[in-house]
Amino acid sequence: MILDKFKAYGWMLVAVALAALLAVQSVRLANAERDHAVAVGVFNASAARAEREARQLSEAYRTLENQNREQIAKIGAETSAAIAAADAGARRARAAHDSMQRDLADYIATHRRAAQARAAAGQCTPDTAALDLLADLQRRADTRAGELAAIADAARSRGTGCERAYDAGDALNEAGTPETP
Repeated sequence: MILDKFKAYGWMLVAVALAALLAVQSVRLANAERDHAVAVGVFNASAARAEREARQLSEAYRTLENQNREQIAKIGAETSAAIAAADAGARRARAAHDSMQRDLADYIATHRRAAQARAAAGQCTPDTAALDLLADLQRRADTRAGELAAIADAARSRGTGCERAYDAGDALNEAGTPETP
């Protein structure tokens, strides 16, 4: 009987020990779940903050990119206007060249008529070779100078536009990472 009582107490003691272990494990599980919930909350908060900062940074870069694009478009428009102005200047120069060539041709024709009139009057034989040579040299030099001036004006306008676009891009690169609010 005593043995039966010891067995009964033994089983009760084992049951109490198991109940205590179960209670300890339950507390540990509850603590672990609480710690997990806290960690998930911290992670979610960090992820939300990182996402918000990434979105703000993306918007800041998008704003910089749009500003740069607008600046490049403005530079392109100004360069096109400068090239158009250079082309207009080249057209005016060609018109002046053509007018001067007509005036020179009129002068040469007048000079030849006068020289032929003197020759017909018996005064001297007309020698227009030097005049023709000078007129041809002047015409060719003026034509080439006009061509070179037009090329130089267009190249200068394009070069200036390219420099400005490069400077705008370089300024964007030097600005570095935009500030996030």
